[in-house]
Amino acid sequence: MRLVFASSVFALSALMAAPAVAQSAASNKAFFASGADLLHFAPVTGTGKSDVVTLFSIPAAVKTSNGGAVSATLSMEAVLWTYNLTTAIVNGGKSSSSSRAAIKAWIEVDGVQMEPGKVVYADRLQATGVTLALTCAVPDTTCTVDGTLELELFQATKNANAFTFFLGPLSPTLHTVEAKARAFIECRDSDGLVIACTSSTLAGYTNASTQAAIGKATLMIEEQQNWGKQ
Repeated sequence: MRLVFASSVFALSALMAAPAVAQSAASNKAFFASGADLLHFAPVTGTGKSDVVTLFSIPAAVKTSNGGAVSATLSMEAVLWTYNLTTAIVNGGKSSSSSRAAIKAWIEVDGVQMEPGKVVYADRLQATGVTLALTCAVPDTTCTVDGTLELELFQATKNANAFTFFLGPLSPTLHTVEAKARAFIECRDSDGLVIACTSSTLAGYTNASTQAAIGKATLMIEEQQNWGKQ
């Protein structure tokens, strides 16, 4: 999907890793980290995506044995806001618009992406279409019909998702694990061209717009000895 332009913002937590408990780093076979429900706003660039944001960065997180592997489960709350405005002209045919917000995340071990790579944690494409066709109420008479019709649609949702990543075999050393995420924002007009995302006030929501955010997040890392691929 083409992601070209956006002027909205991506709200994303800057999450800190919790320390391992009751064991030295050299003996870590599992590791758990969690992040607080705090939001930090980062701008979405002209390419329609935010900069990469590191959710967790854990040096010496886990040690693998010879030929061992690592599995990691990243869980997070995902927030999506989508807003679009469609304006129709009298007898001007169908007008449409759309907005999209998405969050992708992935995990790296020693700088190498774990399988299956980048994963979509949340994605919403919202589109509306309006046709304003008016005629005279009485046939064979002269009348004037003019004006426009505006249709606004705003949705705000929040849900929690999790995905398990895998990488192996690995060398028998201590490994650094990082969990990263990126937001994608896109708005289009009737011709399918990417436009600047707009905002409005609807039913008391003064910041109705197209955005993506992450709330609470956790990361579980484990060494795996008996493993295989299908």
